[in-house]
Amino acid sequence: MKDFFKGVRRHIGKLDADHLRTEYARLADEAVSLDTLFMTIAQGIIVLDENGEIVKSNPAAHDLLGMDPADALGSLAVPLGKASKREMDVTYPEKRALEVQTVPMDSGTLVYLRDITSERERTEEELRAGATRAVRDLAAGVAHEIGNPLNALSLNLQLLKRSHADDPEIEECIRQVDRLGNILKGFLQALRPSKPNLAPGYVAEPVKGCLALMKQQLEQRSISVTLDLHGAIPPVAIDKEQMEQVFFNLVKNAMEAIRDGGAIDIDISSDDNDVIVRLADDGLGMEPEQVAHLFEPYRTTKSHGTGLGLMITARIVRDHGGDIAVESRPGEGTTFTIRLPRLERRIRALN
Repeated sequence: MKDFFKGVRRHIGKLDADHLRTEYARLADEAVSLDTLFMTIAQGIIVLDENGEIVKSNPAAHDLLGMDPADALGSLAVPLGKASKREMDVTYPEKRALEVQTVPMDSGTLVYLRDITSERERTEEELRAGATRAVRDLAAGVAHEIGNPLNALSLNLQLLKRSHADDPEIEECIRQVDRLGNILKGFLQALRPSKPNLAPGYVAEPVKGCLALMKQQLEQRSISVTLDLHGAIPPVAIDKEQMEQVFFNLVKNAMEAIRDGGAIDIDISSDDNDVIVRLADDGLGMEPEQVAHLFEPYRTTKSHGTGLGLMITARIVRDHGGDIAVESRPGEGTTFTIRLPRLERRIRALN
């Protein structure tokens, strides 16, 4: 249609009434075809203006959400004018998983909804059958090649400490070897496709554990980290070790995206249903194409990355009954949002 208007504007002085009628009829036919496609496509589409108001939506959006898109905007949490991608679960009229993508437009935001229920089941089965075996082999190799030397170092340092009990350098070496062992343990636990051992707890605990583990790396690069807790945060059903690995992956990614002296902001809040953790960095941000493939296995923008970190992170969050979303814009940093169901909400769902 843009080409049509450009052509008409360029040649309007030379067009007679018959030519204008012909071009108008062609435009009308194209508009009808596009509207038919918009109304019949199986994927849900919602067009928002610059204020976040719905300009247009198709029937598939209503069917996938199980309600009028206007009533669902709050739960969609659309970041206006930003590229984003997240997964969400809906329970009405039937339980399904949806992929929600946003694409910025000149004067608004396009929201794209896709049913990924069967795709998620198929992907998880394929990962268990194929990729998980490879990851497990890698984990075993890492455990052997790194774990054994670490154990030898730890043993010899303990022996050396007996004769140099007051040497602070030896004590520091022991502490650093133990820290590496804990990192390795957490890494291997996250790679294994084991279900979380859920128990009542507070999400701030694994966040603080992760930051304590990475304190030295953050200080070496003068990266500031702020942790804000809004009010009394309710408990969730959580595997603290697995969730600590989640935050380790996210903080590590943030560190790789920002310059020395940058900032990471972690915000923990809650609403009627979920505990919400937002981790934002002031780094380079990502293009929409990168955001669209962010949680897929073996997809990475790093020269030495495997593309497994965020896939594992998303799997752990889903196994906790939650979801993870990302918002990013080039030059404006990246924000990851994790939502975990409040403990009382999970109990109500089981009753």
